Amino acid sequence: MGTPSESFWAQPEETMPVDLGLRYDELLDRAAGSVPDREAVIFLAEPPEPPVRLTYRQLAEQVDRAAKALLATGITRGSTIAMYAPNRPEFAVLQFACARIGAALNPVNPAYGPDDLEYVLRRADAALCFAQPRFRAADVAARVRKAAANLPGLRSVIWLGEESAEPGALSWAAWLAAASGTSEESYARAREAVQPGDVIEKMFTSGTTGRPKGVRIRGSAMANGGRLIAERCRFEDGVRLVHAMPFFHCGGTVCSMASSQAVRGTAIFPPAFSPSVMVAAAEAEGATVLGGVPTMLIALDQAAQAGGRTMSSLRTVLTGGALVPEALASHWAARYGVAICNTFGMTELAASATLTAPDDPAEYKYTTVGRPLPGVAADVVAPGTDKRVPFGAEGEIRMRGWGTMEGYEGDPEATAAALSADGWMRTGDLGSITPDGYVRVTGRLKDLIIRGGENISPATVEDAIRVALPEVLDLSVIGVPDDYYGEAVAVFVRLRDGASLSEDGIRDRLAGALPGYQVPSHVRIVGEFPVTSSGKIQKYRLREQFLAGP
Repeated sequence: MGTPSESFWAQPEETMPVDLGLRYDELLDRAAGSVPDREAVIFLAEPPEPPVRLTYRQLAEQVDRAAKALLATGITRGSTIAMYAPNRPEFAVLQFACARIGAALNPVNPAYGPDDLEYVLRRADAALCFAQPRFRAADVAARVRKAAANLPGLRSVIWLGEESAEPGALSWAAWLAAASGTSEESYARAREAVQPGDVIEKMFTSGTTGRPKGVRIRGSAMANGGRLIAERCRFEDGVRLVHAMPFFHCGGTVCSMASSQAVRGTAIFPPAFSPSVMVAAAEAEGATVLGGVPTMLIALDQAAQAGGRTMSSLRTVLTGGALVPEALASHWAARYGVAICNTFGMTELAASATLTAPDDPAEYKYTTVGRPLPGVAADVVAPGTDKRVPFGAEGEIRMRGWGTMEGYEGDPEATAAALSADGWMRTGDLGSITPDGYVRVTGRLKDLIIRGGENISPATVEDAIRVALPEVLDLSVIGVPDDYYGEAVAVFVRLRDGASLSEDGIRDRLAGALPGYQVPSHVRIVGEFPVTSSGKIQKYRLREQFLAGP
């Protein structure tokens, strides 16, 4: 356990021990066996199209058929297939189908252009690619054809949706017909060969600081992630969870799909994040849990207030993915009467590693990301070292446990830099741990601003601005080049409707609210922020905007 003064905490396995023998597809099997006619997933469609609703029985049947089709088209344990599409029913079907036979799904961000697509498919060694021909206004089919021309290992492209019917194209329905070529005996043998520790997901990180890295995630990690999230958040049997996180992100695959399946619940997916659509869906579908990153919660609250909606069925909000402002969390708890479960994790940890619980002490509920989940250990070290700092001191957060990735696909150097020989994963996040195990996140190590030798955490400045300027709806602080200090503080802000602050006015008011060296030298008022597909503000894009000039 380390010395009493060291920042180290290991959560004992309390009410729900880790089950390293659990396969991901067993979550589906257990639910289908006990509540076959309960809705498993609902995929909302663009109006006026009706949503796609699958019961557990229907989902399990489709998964078995897709798994047999995979085997019939040469996909076996250890193979990889890719999915290049937004959230849609085939995503859920293929994820479980891969788990059935020990293959890996490589979910690709549909916003990737042909170069990134080719890079990811090559690095993942994908043998099949399932793709939606169009995404928003983009001609995805053209991107796929361009990438496929340079990938001899990619054997087939399977097109999703009715609009994909082009001469000679292999459609989803035609591909599924291959399932008849797999006998029940060979299917049973393939399933028996699967191990809980098989890699069933090659999920590539967002690539905001360089080429995306492929994270190899074990099936048992995804299954336990779902179980332990549901337990910590006190999800009830039959939970109805509306969540706009994409399937190419752990938020969609583990925090939403796996956690709802763990309690035989229903996962409700909009086609893309739309505040008005998601708020309406929460009410129409009787959602009891809502999931989203902080920027989404801000937009959802605005949409609910504008439409006079109360979302009265909600009981819990699962949030994270970025630092959650205390004021935002407490506002949602007060206005909508929900419990706030604030999570911290990363793709390399199979989603959540720490999580607040509804019954956590008040002093920790909105100011921390909770304690490590059962079977997870956390410590805080001096950046760039393995030396633990004292409790309460800031340093780099590390995690170790059942969810830790097997490594980065085809990149042993990056794996060694992030993952120690004894299993500690460097998160790249700054924070601290209390003696009773609550983790505070104070910012990203790579985002640290060094102004004239003074270290400035953007998160610290952001928190102070929120208190000093209630007119600010959302904001992001970054470091920008400065000829004298090396770096200077810049802040981008979105104002609330009706607020009339000027950039100079913001700077003047902050002069008395922050230490002098933390007062932003540059203020930019914006109408919206550049965000990733999972809703995180892209600080590197803000930096590019700043360098491009006013």
